[in-house]
Parts: sequence; structure tokens; C-alpha cells
Amino acid sequence: MATPSTPIPRIGIPRIGIIGFGEVGSSFARGLIAAGAGDIVAYDVPPGPTERRLALRRADELELALAFDPAALADRDILISSVTQDAADNAASTVAPHVAADAIYADVNSLSPEVKAAVGRRLDAVPGRFAPGRFVDVAIMGAPASDLHRVPLLAAGGRAEELAARLAPFGTAIRVVGPEPGRAAAVKILRSILTKGLETLLVEALTAARRHDVEAEVLGGFLELFDRRPALDFVEFLVRSDTVHSGRRALEAAQSADTVAAVGLEPAMSRAVAARLSQLAGLGLKERLGGVPPATLSDAVTLFDEALGRRHPAERRHGIEHPQN
Repeated sequence: MATPSTPIPRIGIPRIGIIGFGEVGSSFARGLIAAGAGDIVAYDVPPGPTERRLALRRADELELALAFDPAALADRDILISSVTQDAADNAASTVAPHVAADAIYADVNSLSPEVKAAVGRRLDAVPGRFAPGRFVDVAIMGAPASDLHRVPLLAAGGRAEELAARLAPFGTAIRVVGPEPGRAAAVKILRSILTKGLETLLVEALTAARRHDVEAEVLGGFLELFDRRPALDFVEFLVRSDTVHSGRRALEAAQSADTVAAVGLEPAMSRAVAARLSQLAGLGLKERLGGVPPATLSDAVTLFDEALGRRHPAERRHGIEHPQN
């Protein structure tokens, strides 16, 4: 890992192009430039004058070339796409005809694994100089605004190992998780169920707790659960025991929803928890296991995987809009 006292040899330093110069793209650029990767060009298509002025100001602060024409990326060795989620596919299509055939295209946008893989296929299908197999699915597993280019990253794709090796001298932490684009995205997007689910549960529970005047007690009791045992042990306990205790927990979650509703708060998360627990209770695992939880976390997940069945991927019943902010 490079440090300020250990200069990086100029030979072999990749020419980097950043597609999309918002918070993520500019954070990567800031960190890479500080680490010695000075040959960086950014390309952006600001949606309005405010965004354009902000992008220009960021580029000026970093003394970096900011282009509004994708042709400026023609000599780049590595391209980092950091656009808005709805623009990832169009960015790939727009840029592909203008870049070097052997350039690595690293998409760091937060997309589902299916969409991420589709962007890669779209990139391969665009006529031009860009050769197939150059797409790398990259998942950001932290906050670039604070950690810059050193934020933990996962990568999947045929040239993921090469991408990791070429950026490693600058302190970029990339862990390769497979050769197929979409695998890194799957890790990130499914982990988000845990992180985003927890944050929204906390918002609902603590808001209701404040209205019941027990906020400190609820939070303190919750934190004690994590202090009593290592995190993995706690996760194993919850999932393993859910195979036989989901029915009882469903009833408790339903009462939790009623308690939230009693103070005038919509118990959206509480009701969802109660509904899922009720579904799990109906799988018959308690009877199948004789009331004894499986021995390991993996065994428990295997049982749930088998019992929950599968829906066709084309079924889209969540009805969730995708906000852009």
C-alpha cells in the first residue's frame, strides 16, 4: 500500500477516466490523485446549470480535466462509471464507441445483479472499438465521501483481478469475488436488506418508543443484545431459533405493530416483520425438526431456502418506486 513517503513509480501508472463527476466520482478522483494517480480525466453530462457549476468547481479544486464529450476518454486504460442508477446503461452505450478496445470498464453504481450484468452485456453489444469482456462489476461497500478511493470494494468480471492489481499501488482495496459480472452487485444489494432494514426498523421503533416515553430503555435493551455475545453468535441464534420459534415471534411482532399504531405511527416495518414471521411459522419447520433448532446457521438457511419456494423473476409485486435522491 502506497504512503506519502513511498512514491509510486511512474511506469505503468494507468490513465484513468471517470464517468460521472458527482460525489462518488469526485471522491474517487480526489483520493487517487492524492495517492499519485495524477493522469485522470472526468467526463460528465450535468442535467442542469447548477450541477454543471458544481462539477466544474470540483474539477478546478483538483486541477483535473473535466470533459463534456466522451471522446475525451479515448486514451484511458481504466474507466470508472459513477453515474446515477438510472443512467448506468446509457452511460455505457454512450462511452463504448469512443474508448480504447482494451480499456477496463468498472461500473461502481448501486444496481441489482441482473441490471449490472445487463449493463455489461449492453457494453459488449455496442458497435465500436470497445472489445467484449472488458466490463467489471464493482460494488462499493462503504462511504467514498469519507474513505475516498480506499473505500472497501468488491469486484467481479473477467478482468477484475487485473483491475485490482492496477489500482492496488494507490491503496485501493478491491476484493475479487468471481468472474461473472453481477456477483459483486448481489453481495452489496442483498447486504443492503440488512443495513437498510435495520435502519428503518430503528426509525420506527425509536420514534414509537419516544412517544411512549421509553426511548432510552428500548435502545439500551437493544444494544445489550449485541454486547452479550459476538455478532456472528447473535446472528446464528436468531436465524437458527427462528426455524422453531417463528410462530411465537409472529404474535409478539403483531403486538409490536399494535403498540406502534397506538401512538399514531404507521407500523409499516412492524407489520412486515409480523407477516414474514407468520409465513415462516406456516412452513411446518418446527414440527419437522421436533422443536429443536438445526445445528448451524448454514443448516437453518438451507431449510428456509428449500421451504420458501421460488417465484418467477419476472414477477414484480413490490410496487416500489425508485427515487433518485
